[in-house]
Amino acid sequence: PFHDFAGSIVVHAVGGWIALGAVALLGARLGRYTNSGKSIGIPPSSIPWLALGSWLLCTGWFGFNVMSAQSIGSATGLVAMNSLMAMVGGIVAALIAGRNDPGFVHNGALAGLVAVCAGSDIFHPIGALVVGAAAGVIFVKGFAFCQEKLRIDDVLGVWPLHGLCGLWGGIAAGIFGLQAFGGLGGVSFMSQLTGSLAGAAYAAAAGFIVYGVLKATLGLRLSETEELRGADLSIHKIGANPEHEIRGM
Repeated sequence: PFHDFAGSIVVHAVGGWIALGAVALLGARLGRYTNSGKSIGIPPSSIPWLALGSWLLCTGWFGFNVMSAQSIGSATGLVAMNSLMAMVGGIVAALIAGRNDPGFVHNGALAGLVAVCAGSDIFHPIGALVVGAAAGVIFVKGFAFCQEKLRIDDVLGVWPLHGLCGLWGGIAAGIFGLQAFGGLGGVSFMSQLTGSLAGAAYAAAAGFIVYGVLKATLGLRLSETEELRGADLSIHKIGANPEHEIRGM
């Protein structure tokens, strides 16, 4: 049977591949690419808030993964240890592959945690470290490929982080969950490969269909004037940092 203990596929890969359809149909932000297709970087609004958000997720992830056992009696410290090891692997790999970019470092932690979900109950801790490290590299390279080659403006890297790393996690459970690689066994590589690809394919199809219908009927994005003004002012009628606006008056 297909093994997905804490949802690398059913939570993360499904969400990430649905998001691919959403952002592809939404289109890039104004000014993101030149007429010749050259990428123009738009920096995050706040690196400290990005870091805080990442680490809040990392803290909660241990409860999420461990209690995916669905009962106190079934919970095991192995899941917590594997989650930690995968997170460390993701951080270190993203730090190196991303050349010290803080955005990659903080997302590298999440990439490792996304990937370890499926097999966190059956991996050997060293296997979890390898799975997390591979996910960190997958995120960095996948983000660059998405932005630079596909010209898809995935602002938070949802598809590479959740879609690609989640897909890797589902497949990895069929490799590092095997007893030959130090795992506890009870999994099959072909089952994991088939189930993981099927989940991603279903989600990608659903994303393009649902968001395609929405784009053709209700529309997906703000008008150009509203986008230039910013979504905070256009939708909520107040800026995210109104004190700055007062000082500028």
